[in-house]
Amino acid sequence: MWKHALLNQNKAALPTCEAHEQHIVKTAQRLEELNSWVSQDLEPWNFLVPTLWYAPGLPGYDEGISVNFTHSTKDTAEVYDILCNHTLAHETLNLRDKYIYFKRC
Repeated sequence: MWKHALLNQNKAALPTCEAHEQHIVKTAQRLEELNSWVSQDLEPWNFLVPTLWYAPGLPGYDEGISVNFTHSTKDTAEVYDILCNHTLAHETLNLRDKYIYFKRC
């Protein structure tokens, strides 16, 4: 899933430092965990789909710890309701129109 972080509107965005690379990897691991709650009993191609993740120079998305996503088949509000029960105290999860905003720390 981490490869989604490196593409922003079909433009490559390589991490500008090792810390950002580590943030991207840890955020990807957490998204995989969250995906397991949402995509149980679904086909492997039904999953969380990041739409904005790592964008150097864009405040809030310049470290790799924040991501906007949807689900490939499920309704965004339904996904949000499921994930609300599985986020940790130091994480942020918000429903924002057509996508879900997640921040790891």
